[in-house]
Amino acid sequence: MSASSRFSVRLRELLRDRGVSYRALAARTYYGKSYLHDLAHGRKPPTPETAERLDAALDAGGELAALTGILDGGRWTIACGTHWRHHDAEQLADLLVTTVPASNNAAELAHQWLIADPPQRYELSAGRGVGIETVDRVERRVRQLRRLDDHVGGAQMYAMMVAELDATAGLLREGTHSEAVGRRLLAAAADLCQLAGFVAEDAGRIVDARRYYLAGMRAAHAAGDAASAANCLSTLSYLEASIGDRREAVTLARSAYTGGRPGAEATGQALLLERVAWAHARAGEASLAERALGMVEEVYATRDPSASPPWAYWLTSDEVEIMAGRVWTELCRPLRAVPILERVITGYGPEVPRESSLYLTWLAEGLLQAGEVERAADAAGRALDMARRAQSHRAARRVAEVRRLLVEAAPNSVAVCEFLDSSADLSAIGSVRPSGQ
Repeated sequence: MSASSRFSVRLRELLRDRGVSYRALAARTYYGKSYLHDLAHGRKPPTPETAERLDAALDAGGELAALTGILDGGRWTIACGTHWRHHDAEQLADLLVTTVPASNNAAELAHQWLIADPPQRYELSAGRGVGIETVDRVERRVRQLRRLDDHVGGAQMYAMMVAELDATAGLLREGTHSEAVGRRLLAAAADLCQLAGFVAEDAGRIVDARRYYLAGMRAAHAAGDAASAANCLSTLSYLEASIGDRREAVTLARSAYTGGRPGAEATGQALLLERVAWAHARAGEASLAERALGMVEEVYATRDPSASPPWAYWLTSDEVEIMAGRVWTELCRPLRAVPILERVITGYGPEVPRESSLYLTWLAEGLLQAGEVERAADAAGRALDMARRAQSHRAARRVAEVRRLLVEAAPNSVAVCEFLDSSADLSAIGSVRPSGQ
């Protein structure tokens, strides 16, 4: 069976399994029904861009993109069924970790990552002991996946994260290694679990996200890395504060900070404190949230960028301000929130669409609290555009919340009505699922 035939068969299977009609798929992807029907029956070949959009619309985890059997521009053109040698896997692995993810190459890198098995599997199949070189490669791949996540939504990242974590766990289970190498592998597995949980949440897989965060905490403890374990626990707190039990979120966040503070550098401590502030804000505890924000500023000012843990690389001064703006919005303090968010959001754009979308939703909510309905609807519209670009469940969920607030506040506003019309396809963005899944 050709790659095109396999694509058609899998597309029909996904439509059936997801219960999605051609009409619904057309609405999600903006392709015509007849074109989609031709794709599903092999009468027209898919392009990589088409496959990518269908993957996102059907939550296929990159399967359809991989089945196109070709990458845009002829780079690493790989037909399905190609037999890979160990040298080929090493060559591709090196390419993936030396190319810096950016908005113009992230989709291609994600496709490449899905096409070949992780090189960890070749180490096992070769029957060799797991040494420092292998661990170095695993750690480089974790760092690259974190940066790839900045540009690619969870629906596309989930499959590759699961494969990477499974391959690294295989080295721990089946590989022969020293105690020191084993600890580093455990630490890498913990980082992968934390990232897998974040990606799972972004894909709407909430149950999986919770499971990965807890598994990462256990792996980090086994590696003797209390700070990394705290990061996993505080990320779970962040999830619970957003969509789960807010009191439990406070307990988790404070426990994570208490346990992780002694072993964390200042940037890591600041990140743990940010999640404490967010949990208190979501619980409506203004004074405790404000106190935690003050501690974030104090601690972050003492940071040593060269010593920051890999899992906190993204915490910049802008991100610290963004969290402050979000906390003040959550506490209904728009006079404090809006100026911060307006100032900092100008530094974000389509190269980081998920974050841009999320932060714009907080700006929209703050503006709505201030009675600026038209400006709030405008910010919500920009957030919607970024959510479409990101194909992020998390971003779509936030846009949906702002949509609800706009309807409650000003259902007859022309600006709100226009936003409602433009966001009619919101449920299709990022393959949004009920929050309990």
